[in-house]
Amino acid sequence: MFKGVMSGWMKVISGVPQGSVLGALLFLVNINDLDTGLINKLIKYADDTKVFGKVTDESERESFQED
Repeated sequence: MFKGVMSGWMKVISGVPQGSVLGALLFLVNINDLDTGLINKLIKYADDTKVFGKVTDESERESFQED
């Protein structure tokens, strides 16, 4: 049974150091094909992503939601 917040240091054995070149490279590899298969437009800037498109009826709304 969990009884509260753990105190003290724990060794992290996964991930990459924040701010490292490898971290940035892995991020770019991960989002590189983010727009594959989308019907609507996608804008990527740094770590921000926006999907946008024109919606005039119910089928376009569902398409936008799927994207």
